[in-house]
Amino acid sequence: MLVQTHIIRIAALVQLAALSCGWSMALYAEDSVAAGTAVGDELNYGDVLFYFYQQKNFDALTSLMASRDFDRMGQYDEQAELLQGGMMLSWGQHEQASEIFERLLTETSDPAMRNRANFYLGKAWYQRGYLDRARQAFEGVTAPLQDELEAERYNLLARVYIDQGEYGKAALLLRDWEGPDAWMAYARYNLGVALVRMGELYAGADLLNQVGTMRVTNEETLALRDSANVALGFAYLQADLQAEAKPPLQRVRMNGPFSNKALLGIGWAEIGQSDYRRALAPWMELSKRDLLDSAVQESMLAIPYAFVQLDAQAQAAEYYVKALDDFAAEIDRIDQAIAEVADGSLIKALLEQDAGKSGAGYWQLPTLPSSDQSRYLYFAIADHNFHEMLKSYRDMVFLEEHMVEWESRVQAYKDMVAARQKYYGERLPAMQARIAEVDLDAVQAQYDDLKQQLADARANNDVLALATPEQKERWRRLQGLEQSPAWEVAESADARARQRVLSGLLQWDMEREFRVRGWEQEQSLEELGRELELTAAGSKSIDVIAGSIPSTVDEFDARIAAAEQNIALTRERIQASMQRHVAALNAIAIADLESQRERLVGYRTQARFALATLYDQLAARSDTDDLVIAEGESNE
Repeated sequence: MLVQTHIIRIAALVQLAALSCGWSMALYAEDSVAAGTAVGDELNYGDVLFYFYQQKNFDALTSLMASRDFDRMGQYDEQAELLQGGMMLSWGQHEQASEIFERLLTETSDPAMRNRANFYLGKAWYQRGYLDRARQAFEGVTAPLQDELEAERYNLLARVYIDQGEYGKAALLLRDWEGPDAWMAYARYNLGVALVRMGELYAGADLLNQVGTMRVTNEETLALRDSANVALGFAYLQADLQAEAKPPLQRVRMNGPFSNKALLGIGWAEIGQSDYRRALAPWMELSKRDLLDSAVQESMLAIPYAFVQLDAQAQAAEYYVKALDDFAAEIDRIDQAIAEVADGSLIKALLEQDAGKSGAGYWQLPTLPSSDQSRYLYFAIADHNFHEMLKSYRDMVFLEEHMVEWESRVQAYKDMVAARQKYYGERLPAMQARIAEVDLDAVQAQYDDLKQQLADARANNDVLALATPEQKERWRRLQGLEQSPAWEVAESADARARQRVLSGLLQWDMEREFRVRGWEQEQSLEELGRELELTAAGSKSIDVIAGSIPSTVDEFDARIAAAEQNIALTRERIQASMQRHVAALNAIAIADLESQRERLVGYRTQARFALATLYDQLAARSDTDDLVIAEGESNE
């Protein structure tokens, strides 16, 4: 489990490195002065949900952890933490998820969120067999949840009480509870089981009978109905109420998952009423079924027992011999299955056709391979411990594949940093040379001089300072006439008059346009000032970039190298953990196979003893018959 947490953290670190690389590359872009994106909270949380709703829990979890490390969840941080806890549970990280939920339970101000956290935490603990923790979480819900969730919580809490032997609490919890119809059947079943185990047979039987006779709408409720009938039938058998046991057992489907046990129970109910002949009918049907089931194995001994009671010793001996042959063949097949499991082929065969998403909290093995070892391990594979360990191993396989993918991504990051380093190594010198050609100080001095000239012109109302070049040239020529030697000649009086008129008109035009030109000059100077600021900032930014590239590249190289090393070490830990999982799974499978073998050996021993006893009885009867015949001949 710790390996999985380590892997998820490494994946988050690698994703952080990728995000950081992307930010730094934007910083180095030649047409940018500074970079940094303010990504909305909704986008980051939405990115997580995008993967989550595709059941890509690993990608969702690493994206979530990376965004939370950058503090980019904002208002969604609490929901993100609740989601992170749920995904941690789906990956089997009970301790880490528990820490998250417990922190939310103490820190959140939202009672609804606290109650949902308790419910999901309790459900996960229950499914993984941690009854005390599941009970604590379920009992921690302080207000009713939504209808379906509340109904499920009541029934799961009742199951916890029953599994812990506190039948009274389960009965008290469910006795007056009302909920959706789909859940009421489960409630009646659980309450009926609790009452029977408390010794209140008839009260429990009434509830189990309601479930056992209910109308069904799907395979799930059909299985529940059969289970209730079997539970009720065997409750009557244990109370020596054979007549009452038969009706519920006879309601069980002939080909359902509970049919074998029901057929066995019907036979014992008939035996309890001393009707050995009628007991043979269900047991004969049962003996034709797969010998893997313990009920079928028991029927192999029950049939000859019934024949003995019917004084049909020959038939009894025949069935005992058949049982011995079948048991021996089955023991040989189990021995072969044990050898195959020890060779390590079981786990590979179980997951060979699996194409599901990993990290799914409620994954179940959809099909079993058609092999003897799978046939014998049907119940072991369905066992909680085996299934949870198989799920964990399956996650390990997925993580191993994911680590290979991350190794390729890390190499891509290394190539990207190297390419960027080469790119800037080629472009920065040229950009620095171009900027060096411009004397920014001189340009700034010219800009300051222009601003001063404009200010002086406005202060002194110097219209000529803002005149156009043409206007300035005309003004110079008109004023130059006054310096001409012929200016005072009498014949030039008309020229002097025209000069004064033209000068006045030109003066009027320049004064009329003075304010407009002053405003235009001011706007141009402001734009020029902004350009100068950007140019100066760009020059400094390029210098900063040029100076920071070596250290930045070194930093990324170090982080990428660390991630690469962590991935390699984690792969080693994954492989070691996979080997431990395979060993543990094989041990569980072999222990279950050996248990089946021991049961068959026990039945075979019983069959041998019964057959030997039967032969002794037949031999004794034969000797008695011979003695009677001999005495008769002697008398004659």
